[in-house]
Amino acid sequence: MSDTLIRHLIALIGTIVSGLIFWAAYYSGVNGWWFTVFGLFIVYFIVYALVEV
Repeated sequence: MSDTLIRHLIALIGTIVSGLIFWAAYYSGVNGWWFTVFGLFIVYFIVYALVEV
């Protein structure tokens, strides 16, 4: 894989993850689910692992 392809792949995954976080945070806020903030730690480590590539 070329560097350009890997950069685009990471950018795409980051964008998708950001959209999912926004959707989950909005839905959680409407329902008062404060505990879903712990999912951010999982997302952080996934993105961190992707950047390590």
